[in-house]
Amino acid sequence: MQTQRLSEDDLCRSFAEKVADSQDFKNWILSRTKFAGRRFSSRLLKQEQALARPRVLPDRWWQHWFWRITELGKEHETDILLWFADEEGRRFILHVELKLGGKLSAGQAASYAPRGRHVMNHERRLPHQDFATVFVAPTKTILASGKDAALFDAVISLEEIAVFIEDFARASMPVTPLVTGSANTVEST
Repeated sequence: MQTQRLSEDDLCRSFAEKVADSQDFKNWILSRTKFAGRRFSSRLLKQEQALARPRVLPDRWWQHWFWRITELGKEHETDILLWFADEEGRRFILHVELKLGGKLSAGQAASYAPRGRHVMNHERRLPHQDFATVFVAPTKTILASGKDAALFDAVISLEEIAVFIEDFARASMPVTPLVTGSANTVEST
């Protein structure tokens, strides 16, 4: 039986929804960032974030936020955007780049900090006082990214997240060929 390959968007959705649905996962993700001390007192502003883009379907509250960044001279997109508030009313955002395979494109990692500053200073729909950038990828992609990975505030492997999210466990498994029919026929999963 063949299994369907997960796309980056599938994993982004699983990640965002798990942050929304699981306090344990939300706390663990925040513990990996500079917001670790606020992880227990923070809540995800999912409904408010969905309302901030009325033309986007509410179930895509997290997905593909685009901004034209003057400093960078072009439009940039964040795969997963997560907006939080702590019990004192301080708000912050995580800008998450998820790579399933492949590598970061030229300048992609370097664009995240300027993007975070731009959004914090100019985004009226999601007022906040701080941000962090997060890179999520398979360990081999993180290692291959070298200095680019170090440009993010936090780096988390797909394999670490697989403990919390089954889709990440499936995506972390090596693809092995399935033998079907005759011994000479091989199909990839």
